[in-house]
Amino acid sequence: MGWSATLPFYAVYLVSRSVSLTEIGITYLATGLLLLVTQILSGRLVDEIGPRKLMLFAYSMSLGTAILLGRLIQLTAPIAWLLLLYPIFSLTRNMPSSATSAIMASQSGTQRWTGFSFLNVGNNLGFAIGPAAAGILSQYYGYSTVFFFAAASAVVADAITVLFLRHDEPSAERRAKKLVPEKLVQNEVQRKWLSWKEDRSVILFLLLVFGSFFAIGYEIQPMSIYVSDFLGFSNSQIGYLFTTNGLVIVILQLPFTRLYQNSASRSKLVLPLILSSIFAAAAYLIIAVSRTFGEFELAMVVLTVGEIFQTVPSQMVVAFFSRPWNRGTYQGYYNAVTSAGRSVAFYVGPASFALFSVEPYVGWILVAGISLLIGLLFFFLSPSLQRDYSNLGRTEEGESLSTQT
Repeated sequence: MGWSATLPFYAVYLVSRSVSLTEIGITYLATGLLLLVTQILSGRLVDEIGPRKLMLFAYSMSLGTAILLGRLIQLTAPIAWLLLLYPIFSLTRNMPSSATSAIMASQSGTQRWTGFSFLNVGNNLGFAIGPAAAGILSQYYGYSTVFFFAAASAVVADAITVLFLRHDEPSAERRAKKLVPEKLVQNEVQRKWLSWKEDRSVILFLLLVFGSFFAIGYEIQPMSIYVSDFLGFSNSQIGYLFTTNGLVIVILQLPFTRLYQNSASRSKLVLPLILSSIFAAAAYLIIAVSRTFGEFELAMVVLTVGEIFQTVPSQMVVAFFSRPWNRGTYQGYYNAVTSAGRSVAFYVGPASFALFSVEPYVGWILVAGISLLIGLLFFFLSPSLQRDYSNLGRTEEGESLSTQT
């Protein structure tokens, strides 16, 4: 809730300070590069020290950086400080995602589907509340209050972690030795990174997930800048758009989970992701010809359906290929490419609007084409990914270890 509150309005604030769209985009690109590295490393840390310790550290760090950013905005500090600190704030705030994802990935059977669905509902309930609250706060009390709101949410997250979270497993190697023979431990646990030879389908899948989240990423910061800078929407209207996004996911996530859970059991792992690309492309074509708030609400609903078909299914595929001793590592890879995809969109989106400043809607047509291309590539990857999935010797829920391994 706290981090999503800052996503659209940090960019809107920078625009109000006459920062160019290119500079704003570079800031988000730098954020994406930091997240790419940090998520991979935090995934490794989850397997070594457990999710609880990582979450406590990260939430505490995000609390400090949020307060500092709010105070700098109050003082109308030099823009350079804000451009430097926001990537650090985003880095610390996103570190816990590998921990929470690993907790859900460690569930069994249908509980994993339900767990990831509730995780996505929780994330998007935050997206429903955060930007709406931030829109009101920024409009009536100034942009600094958005970051103080983010700081308050970090305090709540830390308190919940301290009081209720007891999911702290031992290190990856000790846990593996309890579950599988020593030979398997040596072969699997000692292999720290994905390799092209052993994990080609997973690597290609992650690259396409990067592209998919790049396309979906236009719904956040690029859309905020577009409707604010080119169409003159108010901060409250921008907040309501994101509230629509969050509420649609809260309402539809669990029913849709049943649909694509059935598709996975019929050996169609990437079908939801292909549908996601089609819905996203349709939404962006609607945006390209839209001018009113009502039209953008319609586009947001269509785009959100695409997001529902994207998030949990892609995360489940990564969980299917992981083992009990590397849940955090694999979820770290996943969160790295998803964060990086969104952050690259935060750079490319505003840059495309600046490039086509006379006809900025062209940027939306381009990303619609990219989304369709990603869907086509998922279709071509499907046979090899499905074959590797079947070779794991798993059940439909992806739980049993392969005896051949």
